[in-house]
Amino acid sequence: MIIEKGEPVDLNYYKHKYAEVLIKIGIALKEHQMLCIEAPIEQSDFVSIVAEEAYKAGCSKLHVIWKSDAVDRVKVQHQTIEVLDCDTAVAGYYADNGAGYIRLDCPDINAFKGISPEKINEMALAETKIRSIFRASKGHGGHTIACVPCKSWADMVFPDVEESERMDALWDAVLTCVRCKEADPVGAWRKYIVDTGERKAKLNEKQYQAYRYSSGKTDLTISPVENHRWNGGCIEFVGERVFVPNIPTEEVFTVPHKYKVNGHVASTMPLNYRGQIIDDFVLWFENGRISKYEAKTGEELLKAIIDTDEGTHYIGEMAFIDQNSPIASLHRIFYTTLYDENASCHIAIGFTFGPYSTPEENDQHGYNSSKLHVDFMVGSNDMSIKGQLTDGSWEDIFIDGKWAW
Repeated sequence: MIIEKGEPVDLNYYKHKYAEVLIKIGIALKEHQMLCIEAPIEQSDFVSIVAEEAYKAGCSKLHVIWKSDAVDRVKVQHQTIEVLDCDTAVAGYYADNGAGYIRLDCPDINAFKGISPEKINEMALAETKIRSIFRASKGHGGHTIACVPCKSWADMVFPDVEESERMDALWDAVLTCVRCKEADPVGAWRKYIVDTGERKAKLNEKQYQAYRYSSGKTDLTISPVENHRWNGGCIEFVGERVFVPNIPTEEVFTVPHKYKVNGHVASTMPLNYRGQIIDDFVLWFENGRISKYEAKTGEELLKAIIDTDEGTHYIGEMAFIDQNSPIASLHRIFYTTLYDENASCHIAIGFTFGPYSTPEENDQHGYNSSKLHVDFMVGSNDMSIKGQLTDGSWEDIFIDGKWAW
């Protein structure tokens, strides 16, 4: 490990700190609350640590949904992947009873190599349907996603490091990104929530009428929905809990108007979509709809995503991240959106959570509906973003990939 050179490192200690962050910050677990964890079967040791920290924090009942890429690969080759009633019943039981939900992932770009784009998308839709049950939880139980180091991921991120040292290097990077190398990780996260709140308040006060992205690869104008609000850092249910749905996170984000996006935007990092890579791609927009696209790697998979439904021809999120963020400062591609999106401004194809009761009402007000939500990275060191004020003038928000204020 690189945590403190010259000193012995107790990785088990840091794993417990990481688990504590997931419990106290990720879902803000309450006394006597249930917890449901989705995790790769290979991470059972770390899941047991999360369980320990959960029971210490007052968890009343814990359930684990075990996943296996190896098994899913065989399944997807031999059957239609669909959501079964028994799966929705389990998720519904815990969600309706206010359970917290932690999803642990271990990225592997080779897990589904050679599987058709249609099958990859089929699997993604099924997983999204189950996970959305927790996000829409009536009990507002808190939900978060995090990654756990594993060999396949370490080999992707640190190919330039001796193989025997890659796992240590990845753990060190992960612990940096999730603030667990701080003296008080939970306290560091609480400070981050406060600081991000100030940033969101300033953007909300500005109420920019449009945002203009410019770089060597991108020229895009996005207008937000009316009276848009900036979110990020945490989700707050007043009087219930404040939780962080992505560990790590560095973003503030808002909702673009479905029909008010024009120009073109280029990706600046590879997109790992269910174990397959889409890279070096460009999207063109006319009145919000993707009118053309191209990709040097994974174009057929990109096509499958865009053609999923009508909503995947539009975007549902725009997010700002400074190029000086802790993740960006590591100068590594992590090959997972959870990390890479927090090193770069990004945009998402697909759904946003609209405030209205029907898809038709949401559409009328510019909120996009879809079965999917796929983030991709567009930020770079030469990216500038301007905001249009109500008087029609423009002012800098980002200069060369960094906040202008």
